[in-house]
Amino acid sequence: MKLRYTRILSLLLCAALACSILAGCGGSTASSSEAPSSASSSASSAASGEDLPDSTTRADTSGLNPGDFDENSIFSITGTAAAFEPCLGWGPGVSGCSLKSVIAAASLLQWAENARLASRTPEAVQEAFYSWYDTLDADEQESFAEAWTMIEPDALSLLSDKDSMAGRIEDAGLDPDTLPGCTLKNWQALQTVLDDCVPAAGQ
Repeated sequence: MKLRYTRILSLLLCAALACSILAGCGGSTASSSEAPSSASSSASSAASGEDLPDSTTRADTSGLNPGDFDENSIFSITGTAAAFEPCLGWGPGVSGCSLKSVIAAASLLQWAENARLASRTPEAVQEAFYSWYDTLDADEQESFAEAWTMIEPDALSLLSDKDSMAGRIEDAGLDPDTLPGCTLKNWQALQTVLDDCVPAAGQ
């Protein structure tokens, strides 16, 4: 009887010890599972920016408006007066007019290219021209109309057959390597406007 009682007591002690061990493991597992959760929460807070210092600022771009610039605005076409200056003070029949015509044509070709006139509206090119033309007196306007009858074909020749003008280019003191210095489409954007705006010579 005493032996049986001892065995029962031993079994109870083993059961109690096993329960204690299981309880200890469960607590350790719970603690370890809480640690990643806490670390994840901290990382999430940092990513959301909640823990950023007060001195951190963000760039304010609300005042920027790329649509404010109008590429076709008259104010973006510059150098008009300088480009047209060689077109004044001479006309057909004037001494040296053939050389002056080549110089004027080269000047207008360069301006048409630099101002990228093909990318402008005809109205913008017209406004740029009139900003110069309207400052001329009647005699100067008539002189330009007469000169235009020579400048236009010379510009087209520089674009299509520069070699045939080699002698005039050299005599005018121009660098043939820089001519015509303009694409056909940029020249045509100017030519079309001038053909419409410049009165026929003698009118």
